[in-house]
Amino acid sequence: MIDFLCNEPQNVVVVGDAFVAVETMLDAVQKSCIRVGKISSAFWGSEDTDEFAARQLNLERHGAEAEAYADGLDELISDCTVLLTHFNPVPRALIEKAPDLKVILTCRGGLEHIDVEAASERGIPVINVIRNAIPVAEFALGMMLDLTRNISASHYQMRQGKWVKEFPNSAFCATLSSLTVGLAGMGNIGIELAIRLKAMGVHIIAQDDYLDRDRLARNGLDDVVIVPTLEDLFRQADLVSIHLRLTPETEHMIDKRYFSLMKPTAYFINCARGGLVNQADLLEVLRTHAIAGAALDVFDSEPLTADDGFAELDNVLLTSHIAGATVDAIPRAPFLLMREVDKIVKRGLTERIVNRGKITLEA
Repeated sequence: MIDFLCNEPQNVVVVGDAFVAVETMLDAVQKSCIRVGKISSAFWGSEDTDEFAARQLNLERHGAEAEAYADGLDELISDCTVLLTHFNPVPRALIEKAPDLKVILTCRGGLEHIDVEAASERGIPVINVIRNAIPVAEFALGMMLDLTRNISASHYQMRQGKWVKEFPNSAFCATLSSLTVGLAGMGNIGIELAIRLKAMGVHIIAQDDYLDRDRLARNGLDDVVIVPTLEDLFRQADLVSIHLRLTPETEHMIDKRYFSLMKPTAYFINCARGGLVNQADLLEVLRTHAIAGAALDVFDSEPLTADDGFAELDNVLLTSHIAGATVDAIPRAPFLLMREVDKIVKRGLTERIVNRGKITLEA
């Protein structure tokens, strides 16, 4: 396994950024089971969060080569055995400059900033953490309640001095327990959302090409109905919530062919990645009221502008990519990551070794 992290002194390099502080990373490593020999740090990007957002989006779309890594890493990586990063890119070129590198740790679930294939070729485990699964799941649930019960719509009218009792969806306004929620993707966020929906008595259907049925069972979700295709999900659900990874294969895959399958009384929710959706197609179905409405926290281009057309619609709920933004999620992610390392070392749980199927793990 990765017991060597605790048995032998490690040369650790941490790379912080505008959202995950170097100091927090250092503290988390020093309080972890990792036996630290030497520890060094670097900083990626600047403190400008708008600049960070632009570089993050570029990495998510184009991979680890799309942005330069932190200044000074060429020197620090030369004798590094443990690399801990948040969003700092880890391209093949950097991995090749690290002859002693044994493990790459990242304080997020997404892996677009790391060349996992290059790491796997060297037999280097890549370990991530799903730091915001619960925050995003709760946020998606909140969006479902808001959309189906007109919470924000009524609030907006009240702020205009209007006492409105009727809304475009009043004829089919219903409690969640009488609706079918379709989850596209049953990874960490999908499972957390399903747990909460089940507690509310909601009928859940799901579709995932990489479904782990044992994991569903461990979380008490045996009764979730698994539909064979994404088309089936869009056709049957009253609310469709997507929780898919953004890859070259999934970019803009949710388009008019899927929206055309939805009931006119159905809602679409995206707290995953804006790039999964053909934004022009979604805008069209909302403008024509072909579906009941949508709730969107992520967009193909961020920040959203007035020219994008969504703000003028009365059947869409918009938020500014804040689904995972809680005080206990991103800033404290290094500590959550160290818990995952501890689970691997002490309990042999390898779920968070993302390339475990492509490397040899010693028993």
